[in-house]
Amino acid sequence: MTLLPVRPKFMPRLAACALLLLLATPAGAQAPDGSVSPPRGIPVSEARDGLPAALSYLMRQGFTATNAYYTGDPNLYTFLHWEEFIPHNLVRRNGAVSVLSTRPDERVAGVRAESSLGEMPLDALIEDPRSRIQGWLVVHRGRIIFETYPGMREDDHHLWFSVSKTLAGLAVGLLEQDGLIDVQLPIDDYLPEIGASHWGGIRIIDILDMASGLDLHENEQSRTDRFHTVGAFFRIELGDTSDLGQLTSDQILFSAGEAKPPGEVFEYSSLNTKMLGLLAERVSGQRLADFLSERVWSKMGAEGDGLLGVNREGGPAVYGMMSSRLRDLARYGMLYTPSRTVVADGPVVPEALIERIQTGCRHELYRKALEARGAFDPGAERRCNSRQWDVVWDDGDLYKGGARGQGLYVSPARDLVVAWFSTTSESGWMNYARAIAKSLEPRP
Repeated sequence: MTLLPVRPKFMPRLAACALLLLLATPAGAQAPDGSVSPPRGIPVSEARDGLPAALSYLMRQGFTATNAYYTGDPNLYTFLHWEEFIPHNLVRRNGAVSVLSTRPDERVAGVRAESSLGEMPLDALIEDPRSRIQGWLVVHRGRIIFETYPGMREDDHHLWFSVSKTLAGLAVGLLEQDGLIDVQLPIDDYLPEIGASHWGGIRIIDILDMASGLDLHENEQSRTDRFHTVGAFFRIELGDTSDLGQLTSDQILFSAGEAKPPGEVFEYSSLNTKMLGLLAERVSGQRLADFLSERVWSKMGAEGDGLLGVNREGGPAVYGMMSSRLRDLARYGMLYTPSRTVVADGPVVPEALIERIQTGCRHELYRKALEARGAFDPGAERRCNSRQWDVVWDDGDLYKGGARGQGLYVSPARDLVVAWFSTTSESGWMNYARAIAKSLEPRP
């Protein structure tokens, strides 16, 4: 793992974190039961039946939430036990569990695509120890046609990372559907206290589409720079206030500077999503976890409660700190497809909102984005972003990814959901979901 250059006074602490993340094995390092620490490169299969106690202790020893964006053996444990590292609110289930029948389709395992590991079929990707895929699930027309858990138990709660952002987009969309939010209005119409900041005057739709124009562009450099708005925000959100006194993450958020006019270019930032969470709470009058419980999670026959991380003040970390079972992530995705009737008694995600996501593309925003390189190359499928979804294709399919290999792919036209969890720095899993979708005919 390579750490970016940082200011010298903080180098000792970051170096120590790096050593912990790599699970170095100094002589005498022991778990509470007295066993010696294991070698590096622990396969994800160790978590298939639950990690042994000794290994669990070793993986969480010295780990803090601020280390989450680094890859390493500890994340095999931490991504499955995130509630041990930051506070959480329950996103409550209710009622009978919606039964997902199974109809295995052997063709799925043979679907081929390209990733950072090269070109290979899906089953080879999952078996490749470098992929560190922990779970993969495909639901077609309301039935599970492919499901495997090489690195977790099926009832484990796994961190979604940025797949969580779709929940913020959904919450704002539901309030819009209720007539309580107009996304064409400036956000300070609803949060007047930020009117004097650079957030004042920015339309909600530009925040939804990651085009706020503020100096919040999230990348490895800004995230790991302790003094950048992005880096300081994440440190406070995840519990590191060692040199920031009584500052809150909201204060850091509201202090963001202007980089360019809003509505001009897509620049990915979790801080935009954080603002949407604050907006949803203000307008609904509910904690976001309670709003999502009432309007979404309790209505889809979930097997378990969802877990939504919060900061020290209780503010929702909806930009990346949702955890659930893999099947429940798939059920959530099904709410955007015709198979919503399999998991819910009525429309949870209104058709009008799905259509707004699919038709809300502003290709000019995406065309200018660094993250969208290749999206408009000759021969490439045209795509854009919309309302917190990373990719919307011309056929209406949707994709949202999360750091370290999480993903949700939804095809309303094909009545398909593909969901997966992993702990990796490799990339390209989306290409497999897209290939699976293209191998299936749209519903008539």
